[in-house]
Amino acid sequence: MLKRDRFFAVSGRDGSIKPAEFLGDGLWCEDTRILSSFRVLIDGVEPTSVGAQADDAMARFDLESGSLSITRTRFVERGFHERITVTNNGPATVDAVLEIEVAADFAAMLGIRGSVPELANPAPAPPIPTVDGVRFELDNQASRVITFPEGLKHQLRLPSGDEFSVRIDVVRDDREPVIDFVAGLEQAQQVYPRWAAECMSVRTDNPALNELLEQATADIRLLCNQYETGIYPTAGLPWFAVPFGRDTLITSILLLHVNPALARGGLRYLAQHQGRRIDAGSEEEPGKILHEVRSGEVVERGLWPGILYGTIDATALFLCALTETESWTHDHKLADELWPAAEAALEWCRRYGDTDGDGYIEYRGGHARNQGWKDSDDSLTNSDGTDALRPAALCEVQAYLHRGLIGMSRRKPGLKEQAAALKWRFNRDFWMPKEKYFAQALDGSKRQVQAISSNPGHCLWMRIIDRPKAVHVAQRLLSPELFSGWGVRTLSERAVNYDPCSYHNGSVWPFDTALAIAGLRQYGFAEESERLARALIDASMDFPMRRPPELFCGDAREPGAPPKEYWNTCTPQLWSAAAMFTCVSSILGLEADPRRKSLRISPIKTSMWNRIEVSGLHFAGQRVDFTVEGTEVKAGQLPAGVRIN
Repeated sequence: MLKRDRFFAVSGRDGSIKPAEFLGDGLWCEDTRILSSFRVLIDGVEPTSVGAQADDAMARFDLESGSLSITRTRFVERGFHERITVTNNGPATVDAVLEIEVAADFAAMLGIRGSVPELANPAPAPPIPTVDGVRFELDNQASRVITFPEGLKHQLRLPSGDEFSVRIDVVRDDREPVIDFVAGLEQAQQVYPRWAAECMSVRTDNPALNELLEQATADIRLLCNQYETGIYPTAGLPWFAVPFGRDTLITSILLLHVNPALARGGLRYLAQHQGRRIDAGSEEEPGKILHEVRSGEVVERGLWPGILYGTIDATALFLCALTETESWTHDHKLADELWPAAEAALEWCRRYGDTDGDGYIEYRGGHARNQGWKDSDDSLTNSDGTDALRPAALCEVQAYLHRGLIGMSRRKPGLKEQAAALKWRFNRDFWMPKEKYFAQALDGSKRQVQAISSNPGHCLWMRIIDRPKAVHVAQRLLSPELFSGWGVRTLSERAVNYDPCSYHNGSVWPFDTALAIAGLRQYGFAEESERLARALIDASMDFPMRRPPELFCGDAREPGAPPKEYWNTCTPQLWSAAAMFTCVSSILGLEADPRRKSLRISPIKTSMWNRIEVSGLHFAGQRVDFTVEGTEVKAGQLPAGVRIN
């Protein structure tokens, strides 16, 4: 998978694009597939794949056909660009026909995924031959395939050692200029070193861990789009390469020390598109923060909102992200700029989020039946497996609101009392004395939804749990019913509806586990936090390219066996990549008081490394370096006024 801003390409490991083999294959411009087939043929037959190399900037595919070797070099930049080179490695002259087969169907992403069934089977657009390739048009959609030398079919005569190259560019329409291949490839490759220099760098004496963190840094940049409001990280490839609210806000908080530009760009974008009116179709309400942004045919035909506001948690998370960003970065101008949006978001929480006035934020359902992060239809059930009555108040959403109130109270001290009252009521109403654990939610009758789930891990992260109760939560999260050996299951293996390969009822989500890791460390459970972090990193290292996926199956860890892959996961995935840095920072015990410019580092011994060097950590508007040997901390050159304890 390759991506740059609005464009991304998904193909097989031989470089071919075949949606019949994987539905997400294609060149996509946002939510529209502008190239649906791309094959290279030698004498009518696809060459044999012999290898592939890829990073976040470019991909190279190596193929063979008899004595001919075929190299395909590809990158994405305002479209799709590939150079195909055919070389004769044999002793005799070879005559062959090189053919490039292309098609476009302008499929809608939500149609391909099945969310809009009437668009699930797009018809191919008729090709219109041009002097330099082919053009596809369908309704108001268009794309061009341009070749140089001209033509999609070439008769080759290659003496021994000779080669022939053809370049293919795929652009959205006639207005898009074709870029120089060499210069464009260099530009694509320069993005990632520049990005890495802007981010915190971590180097350990564990080479595999270094590769994991380097890949995570690059993948976060890969997933970003550029808007007038700044950089905005999209959720994941191939299904969620669009702006989301919840995913970006959680990721921004986790990565404030890695690169706060993500938070600044994300918060500005979300404030710009904050709800202004009441609209039932899009679930927009004044002050509400969006769930997702879509484009293309589904929007033009009125089958899906361009901006869908159907999420219960993003608005409270906006309060958390803005106040945490101000606290961590000292960017008071950003907070001043976006404070009206925060006030409007808080008003939404009170007026529209809490329709019955009990102080809890609830949802009734809309486009998604469940509107928390576990948004599949069957993700909120009672302990007997029956569906929970709506409206529902999720435990983690109340925790987000609590943390948002605490953050806003730095500017509005009166909110501290409201936060304290919410915390007291939460620990009374959601606590299950018999289970010594927190309910996943309160249902429409204010009865506890007594499922044993991963959700209380978020509540630890947001510090809403009373300390005596946190001991029991920590024990339960690390118990065999929730801890698979790789991470925290979304649902207890004892539940009647537990399925380790379900989307939300027994699978493991790296970000979900990472929030529990951070929460455990914040409450002083250092050994438990390290154990869980080490397990999640072990799992992530086992996946291709050391890329942690969106989720994986919750089967119990077995010696020598890797974690079991979920059948249709996104990878790379934004908050999964961010989770890797949460694991590291939790083991290091990073805790900051940005107001006093004091950074506390309290590392716990881990088998994952002995020595770790952290460079360019973002803190209080400056960059900080330090080294840890075992548990001994040595500060580097510190900016003026910054202290490390």
